[in-house]
This record gives sequence, structure tokens and C-alpha cells, in this order.
Amino acid sequence: MKATNLSTKLVLICVFGLSAACAKLNFAPLSVEDQSAIVPVPAPSKTINSTEVVAYGNKQVDFLLVLDDSNSMYPELAKLAARMSTFVSSLDASNIDWQMCLTTTRSYSSADGPIFGTPLNWRNYAPASGTPGYLLKRGTANLNTIFTTTVENLTIGGLGSADERAIKTTHDNFKSYAMGTHNCYRPGAAISVIVISDEDERSVGGDPQYVKPADASGAYIAFDSEDHPAAMIAQAKTSFGDDVRLTFNSIIVKPGDNICEAEQDKDASPSHPGRVYAEASRLTDGGIGSICETDYSASLNTFKDKIVNSLSALNLQCEPEPKTLKVKVEGLEIGGLKLDGKALKFSFPLIEGTQIDLQYDCKE
Repeated sequence: MKATNLSTKLVLICVFGLSAACAKLNFAPLSVEDQSAIVPVPAPSKTINSTEVVAYGNKQVDFLLVLDDSNSMYPELAKLAARMSTFVSSLDASNIDWQMCLTTTRSYSSADGPIFGTPLNWRNYAPASGTPGYLLKRGTANLNTIFTTTVENLTIGGLGSADERAIKTTHDNFKSYAMGTHNCYRPGAAISVIVISDEDERSVGGDPQYVKPADASGAYIAFDSEDHPAAMIAQAKTSFGDDVRLTFNSIIVKPGDNICEAEQDKDASPSHPGRVYAEASRLTDGGIGSICETDYSASLNTFKDKIVNSLSALNLQCEPEPKTLKVKVEGLEIGGLKLDGKALKFSFPLIEGTQIDLQYDCKE
């Protein structure tokens, strides 16, 4: 090793103990020759070892039910209460502290122009003092009667109903909550949106290629910014915080289900697969059910289970090198995992209290 020459460059080294002492030492800068002799030491890879436990989640779930009230939905809405009765009963029998608001996919008139996402009052409902008529709560008597009467008294068809906008409706409902217009949500509660429609956002999903010959003139309408799922999700984070537990669930004509689509097309006007609604469900890890099911309770219970005390994805501290990733659930190494950037997705939801042990190297 080559010796270095001293110069007048001053470095102070202080040693602290019971008293402080400083010594003056002079070091010379390295010459070019000396510098070339230094071999850089590569930085060690960042290895993460962590343990996560699926939290015992907040039992509060706030539902927003968004119903398509266009002409084509009349046969479905007439059956809706019966198809939801089992779900409503199971909600009240569960240990979930739930509440629910209802709105439709059309706009409503106001002094400031058309508005979306206005909560509608429930029929045959006598809420406790201080609870608004649009807020249905757990423990309410005669839930099935309330559902049936409310759905039967919806205005089907008419002005604005043919332009179905469940995404914008949800977006604007979240926004109006943040502005103090209604009380559909509680701080910290999980939010579960349930959309029931036989068409897509703005009928054909903002894509003219999906217009059918039997559609009315002007069936294609271009999207506004609030019609996109990403805008709805961004508004949820603005209104409720980045850690909001949100699922957007769809009971629709599933894309690719030609039998259901043909069945729906027999009604007054053509149906359209809910491609955009399905995408919103995928982005929020929500559920997708078929509008052609004779009983919606199975799908609705799946929607409920997706948001209550379960974990289907975990955000890692960095994007891992896939080959280095090791995951153990309750001590057993598992496969069937999917990586999407820093998001680790499980093939099945993990229930509360489950321990997850992780080891991985961060990508450079």
C-alpha cells in the first residue's frame, strides 16, 4: 500500500468521553495514480425480512347501492328485492356494523344544473331521531319491505335515465360527501359500492364499436373525465384518505357471456356488457356477478366478504427481484402469487390474524 504525504489540509478528529479532546491531523489529497489503485466496493443488495399480520379490521362497512333505472332495467328491478332478500337478511345476521345509501345511474336536477350521486330516501322507513331518511342502518325492522317498496317506487325511464353513469355517480357521491352534502360514510369505515346494470358506463362504455343496430340514435356518448374508473378511485382517496378500503362491485352482463347478453337483449332495449364496470371492479379488487343470476345473494355475499377482514394484496417496501421472493403463510411456504410492481397479490384472501413472513431483495 502506498504511503500518503501530509499537507496543510486540516481535518479535526474529536474524541468524546468524560471530556472532549481534538487533535489536528493533516492529509494530502490522493494523486491520480493513487486513485486508480482504489477498487470500488459494490453496495450490498437491500434484502428485506418482514412479518405482517392481517389486521383485525374495522367491522364497519358502508354500502353505496347504485341502480340502473333506465327502461331496459325494468324487468330486473322488478325482481331485485326478491333477489337481494337473502343478502339483506345475512347482513343483519352478521357481526358487521353496516349502513347503506341508495342512488341511481341518472342525473337529477338542481339549481346548479344536473347532479349525480344524490342519495335517495328509503320508502316505508322510519329512522331513529338524527338519522336521515336516505341512510339505512343495521337493526332496522322490515328490511325486505323497505327494499321492495323503495325499488318499486323508483322512476324507471324518463329524462336522463338512458345515459347510465355509475362511475360518475360514484365519483360525485364521494365528492359531495367530502363537501358535507350527505352522511353516507363514517370515518375509517370500509366502503363497498354495488352497481347493478345491464349496460355499461354511458351505455356502450365510451366506445362506438359497441353500438348495436337496435340501439337508439345517439347511443354512443364520449366519456368525461369522471367516467373513468381511475378518476373515481382518485376521488375516493381525496375524500377518505389514501388508506381507504374501497371495493367497486358489479352485477352486470359479464363481458364474453353471450348467453346472458342474448337473454337481456330480449327486453325493451339492447343490453351491453359492463366492460368499464368490470375494469373498475378489477382495479379495486371488487367482485363481478351476472345480472342473469336468479338470486344475487351469492354474488352480494362475495362482495361483502371481499372487504371485511381479509387481505388479498400486500404492498411491499420495494419492487422485489422475483427470484428472491419467499413468502410463508402461517409458517408454510406458498406459491400462486402474482407481482405487480410493489404489490404482492395472493390467489385467495387471507383472513384476519394470519401471519405472513416475507424475504426478498429489492430491484436496483
